[in-house]
Amino acid sequence: MTGLGLGLLVSVMVASTQTVAPVSGGNALTLPAQRHVVRVAGRYVLALQQGGQQGRTLGLFRSSDGQSWSYLGSLPGTARTDRADLVAVGNDIALVYSMETPDSAGINGSTEHDVYFQWWRYSASRGTWSPDRPLRVFDSRSNSTAYYRAELARDSRGRLWVQAFKKESNGRSSVAIAVSTDSGNTFREQPLLDSGLPNRGGGRLLALGKKLVVVYDTHGTGFTTRYRVRDDSAPLSSWQSARTAFGESIYHGAALSAVADGSGGMHLVYKDDAERLRYRHFNGSSFGEPRIIESQGDWALQPAITRQGSDLVIFYNRPRGGQRYDLVVRRLRGSTLSSAIVLDGSSTFKGYPNAVETLSSGMSVPVLFGNAPDAASAGQVRVSFAPSSSSRSMSDTDDADSPAAALGGSGTGGSGGGGALAASSGGNAGSVDMMPEMGCGGGTAAMVALPFTLLGLLWMQRAGRREEMARLAPVRVRS
Repeated sequence: MTGLGLGLLVSVMVASTQTVAPVSGGNALTLPAQRHVVRVAGRYVLALQQGGQQGRTLGLFRSSDGQSWSYLGSLPGTARTDRADLVAVGNDIALVYSMETPDSAGINGSTEHDVYFQWWRYSASRGTWSPDRPLRVFDSRSNSTAYYRAELARDSRGRLWVQAFKKESNGRSSVAIAVSTDSGNTFREQPLLDSGLPNRGGGRLLALGKKLVVVYDTHGTGFTTRYRVRDDSAPLSSWQSARTAFGESIYHGAALSAVADGSGGMHLVYKDDAERLRYRHFNGSSFGEPRIIESQGDWALQPAITRQGSDLVIFYNRPRGGQRYDLVVRRLRGSTLSSAIVLDGSSTFKGYPNAVETLSSGMSVPVLFGNAPDAASAGQVRVSFAPSSSSRSMSDTDDADSPAAALGGSGTGGSGGGGALAASSGGNAGSVDMMPEMGCGGGTAAMVALPFTLLGLLWMQRAGRREEMARLAPVRVRS
């Protein structure tokens, strides 16, 4: 069977996602606001909490291509609840780690719930990284207090800033901040940025050219998202006063992904208290109007964004119901938002995604995500890649009548369906339904039946969509 004589049924090999490592739960890549993966020295480095799988807790993995990963080493003294936030500094990696627990577990006070900073130094001769000793930044000196959700930023003057939330003895939380002016050899605590938060806090500290911004919120309701900004030229203790960011709240404060726009501003994708994904741009002083990225709300829905040139690549785990999710991607170019493309439509729980902060134009953009039978079960962290920016499917707008929607998935609020490639709600030919029992296992290739109408194939051929046709050609995935 060759050419268009295939008729209405074409069998192809669809490339599966690749397994990185086993983990104890589908949401191993929490906290969404933290950057667990960086691009450094021509490689990817990932901080992953395995929760005891393979006898490991929090450690680093490395990859030259984003597909095949190897274990780099463990972070000392970490528990099964610790998570890390990474920043690339030249060829070195600066990181902080601290505790994180599910909402149901709460934050318990402990003298062990501290925040640590560590360098992983790169050796060009050995082509790998090795750790310096960790340094404690925030010290919980009482069993009624705790530090949690630490994040790291490096300003334009090379100073390292660590922000964390502190559970106070009265049960409320404060926004703590510390700075190092000697490359992480010592840190000095600065005045609290806020206090009296009624519940657990969450947010993001980010360097924006010659400024720093911290945006934060809390679990629960009754607290509005706030932010504070400081100029790098100001005294270390000087921050602008806290301001209300916008009308709605950020879910749990940390259900977000943020990246500097390269021009002194910030791209922010976050989940609001109605559990919808929104986008806003921050111009360095205030936030712009919101844009809905995904209107179908869900407790586990989370974003992960990468800035590629002036484009914003937006990954998220779109709910399908019954603890089943699709991993999807959209691209924001200027004011144009592409249709959603399903990267993994296998019938599994897709946990929180995480992605590299910035990549050069033309590079493949990876996303890491949890994959498990359900949120409470052990599974794997896997990796997938967004289509290239030149792909028509990544430039078509969210239009159900566009033929490209047949390859691009549903738009905002679509239920997703079960396919590795999902048709839009417009009912276009070319829907692809992955057989649930076949899954999308890492390191394998899945045979999938793809019912195409003759009209759909003729359209792709006539439009000259070589890239899309090539993507549907037989592919064998390395084990």
